[in-house]
Amino acid sequence: MNIELIFPFLPTHSPCTSRIAHELMHRFRAAATKFIEAVDSAPHLETEVFLANVSHSMAELYSVALSLPAVEPETTGTDEARFGTDKWDELRRSLREKIGPLDTYWTIFDFTEKQEPVQGSLGRRHFGEYFDLKQSLQLEEIGVPKSDVLFDWRFDFRSHWGRHLLGALTAIHHRCVE
Repeated sequence: MNIELIFPFLPTHSPCTSRIAHELMHRFRAAATKFIEAVDSAPHLETEVFLANVSHSMAELYSVALSLPAVEPETTGTDEARFGTDKWDELRRSLREKIGPLDTYWTIFDFTEKQEPVQGSLGRRHFGEYFDLKQSLQLEEIGVPKSDVLFDWRFDFRSHWGRHLLGALTAIHHRCVE
């Protein structure tokens, strides 16, 4: 959804629109940080408390990400430093131990088409968003233009991790809330 749909009375490049985009970036940064902190808290919490905390932060993150405005990037690409596989393996292993038998679930990749269910894993696949978000939050720190950062946040949410986050949130809901 672009900013014109949220605030149809605002011109696209007005100072007011810029303030709104800045506020949405601030809210997204806060929600992403809250999610990262929830995942980081896993070793210190009981499984049920961890899953409750992480599901709250996922819902908030998804809600805020839906409001990120469409912008054109200033440059043609960003140089993103990938996290090492050792860090990813360590997190995955830690989360699978924490979540235990709740880790595995069944899902449909595209709900708009008839498909066979596929097996998902909270620890293996869906908390990969953790690294995606950590990496994207570092873009501002390394001097990437704000329009590029905002473009990347929105694009990554809509094309990749938003769908995975919903799958993980749905699995947690079915296992822990119902």
